[in-house]
Amino acid sequence: MTGEAATGSSVVAHDDARDDRLAYLGAGPLLAVVLGFALVPLRETVGASNLGFAFVVLTVVISAFGGRAAGVTTALASALSMDFFLTRPYLTLQIASTHDIIAFAGLTITGLVAASLGSPDRIAALRELRGHVQVLHAALRELEGGGPADAELGRVLESARHALPVSGLAVRDLHDHVVAVAPPKYGLEPIPAEAVEADTLLPRGLRVPRRPPPLPAAGARVAIVTRNRQVGWLDLWGDGTPASAADRRTLSDVARLAGLMLARDAPP
Repeated sequence: MTGEAATGSSVVAHDDARDDRLAYLGAGPLLAVVLGFALVPLRETVGASNLGFAFVVLTVVISAFGGRAAGVTTALASALSMDFFLTRPYLTLQIASTHDIIAFAGLTITGLVAASLGSPDRIAALRELRGHVQVLHAALRELEGGGPADAELGRVLESARHALPVSGLAVRDLHDHVVAVAPPKYGLEPIPAEAVEADTLLPRGLRVPRRPPPLPAAGARVAIVTRNRQVGWLDLWGDGTPASAADRRTLSDVARLAGLMLARDAPP
């Protein structure tokens, strides 16, 4: 894949993340208004302070998945929605009761605190998961296509390189001839000396620790095995960022799919 195409992949990933944030940024306030309207039948029997818990839950959910900005806008919209629909005089932003003023202030403060605690780790994990799914989906699509293995593998490796914590990937056959590589310069790198387990990408016998380390920057090799027979090697170079257990499983799956492609094109 060309540098222009690689840049395009990065731009697409960035645009997807931005689109997610914008979606929650718009959906949160809209849901706050809908929720206020939906609670209208209860406003004569349930106090505004009790109804406010529903808005707090909404704010927490939007903050968890959409980030702090979406949470803050949802918190403010929730306070205004409760004031407009659920406190006297209805359908205005005036508040007649001191009790309702306290409930309004409490909801505003609680919502803003919940919004400020929006979990960037949860958002990052969801985006990581989506990136992994896209890599495997692309690999399966290439496998289904039935084209030349080198071209298919090149596209799969390029996709994986942008979604996973690696700076380079190469597939070699049993004679250490390069079948596919991303980016091309890694085809000229020395063959990594360290072989790692396929499932953990760690030396034999080690388990993935709670805080997984980066993949080896000097490179590592994963045996590509299909039908209990080794058909090649997946060489990888870490980019210095931690490689989670999910990252390692996805790379392991990429190796397995590469094995299916190599075995398919192998002479009978």
